[in-house]
This record gives sequence, C-alpha cells and structure tokens, in this order.
Amino acid sequence: MSNEIESNSSSPEDHWEIYVTYVDDNPAVILVDIGIAQVAPMEDKPTLAWLWVHVKAPDEEGFPTEEEDMKLNEIEDVLTDSLELGDSEYVGRITSDGRREFYFYTNDAAQFREAAAAAMHSAPEYEFEIDEADDADWQHYLDVLYPSAEDFQQIHNQHVISRLYDAGDSLTEPRPVDHFANFATEADRESFITAASELGYEAASRPERTDEETEFPFAVGLIRVDSVDAETIDRITFELFELARQHDGEYEGWGSKVVKTT
Repeated sequence: MSNEIESNSSSPEDHWEIYVTYVDDNPAVILVDIGIAQVAPMEDKPTLAWLWVHVKAPDEEGFPTEEEDMKLNEIEDVLTDSLELGDSEYVGRITSDGRREFYFYTNDAAQFREAAAAAMHSAPEYEFEIDEADDADWQHYLDVLYPSAEDFQQIHNQHVISRLYDAGDSLTEPRPVDHFANFATEADRESFITAASELGYEAASRPERTDEETEFPFAVGLIRVDSVDAETIDRITFELFELARQHDGEYEGWGSKVVKTT
C-alpha cells in the first residue's frame, strides 16, 4: 500500500472545522460546523443570536493568550451545554479584533439571552454583549462563517499536514510534492501546464476522465520539490489554486510521501 498522503476537494463530512482568515480586514480564526450546511437554512430557526465576549488581554493581532483561550473555552462549554436540549443551534464562533463571538440560530431568542447571561455569570470579570437579528436565510452562517473555496483548501492542507506529522514526517525536509488539477478542455490544461512550468513544476501525468458528467475531464499531475510545513504549503497551494482558476480549471489537491529525518 502506498504511503503517499493526499488531500482532495471532496464534500466535507458532518463535523467542525477551524481555519484562519480575515474578517473586516482583521485576522480571524473561525470555528464552524460545516456539516449543518446540508440543512441550512433551518426554517424553524430564523433568528441569529450571538454572545460576544471581549478578550481581556489580546495580543497585537487581537487574539487571546493560551491561558485566556482556555477560560473562553470554559465559557463556550457552559453556554453550549445549557442550550443543548433547547431551541438553539450552535453554528460557529469567530475570534478576532479582541473578541470571541459565539453564533447560534434559534426560534427562542429569550431562551438564548437567558442562557448566555447565565454562562457569563461564571466569568464576571469579562465584558460581553448579547443580541439577535432576523436571519431566516442564514446569511451570516453562509457568507461569513462558512469557508470559501480557498478556506477549504487551507483546511485540507491542515488535514494532510497533520497526517504526515503523525506519521513522523519532518515537514521541513524538501521532497517531491505532487499536485493535481482538472480542466474542461485540453487547451486549458496545456496553458495551465505552460504557466506552471514557469514556476518550476513538471507535468508528470495527463490523465483524461471518460465520465460524461465530469465538468473537468482533462487532468494533470504536477511535481516540484518543496517542504510541506503549513506556511509553505499554503502559499504553494493558494498560488496553484488561483493559477488553475485563471485557466478555467480547478485545483484538486496535493500529496507527499512521508519523509522522516534520521
């Protein structure tokens, strides 16, 4: 069995994901339930409700210290536990600009307010805000919390990096890294390959899919020697993601064999 670990753009399973992005030009870390997108919007929960907790000692980027992060997690646990059997659905949180923002959809805003206020009784040293707004279309979830295509690429990168790390990979040791992209026409694929070759990539394969329903039947496998630490692989994959889009294609993912230092 091959020991190459790959990422791809298949549909996510019902689970929570975390990613780094920008919100209102500020760096942000978003934790979101991507699984609930399968049923969003939920007609019986038309109200967006939120609790904003102000970080007491944010760093220069607006994020809490590790110690304070643990305290904010405790507040989150109290809040979600108290609403678990109620009429509110926890969909995600944003940490940015000196705040941790918890977002729910509900049909009982009064119940949410009561639960949020009770949760903050366990942390009287914190300033906080509780509010709600009509959002029957779940725009805040779909437009703000839910990852973009680029964000999903970052999430997939982290999954592969984690598996490589767990297998003992050094991550920083340069090695051949495989990348995969798909295109609607052979001409698009060839123009992409030409552009990628200028960045040092070699076209290792040009498979073609025979499924008539495939939007992008012309695939290509690229290879280049790189390390696979998070900063490097994010930069590389975002570049290829955009390059594939410029040539009317899609970037599918990347893979690497495990490389252990001796």
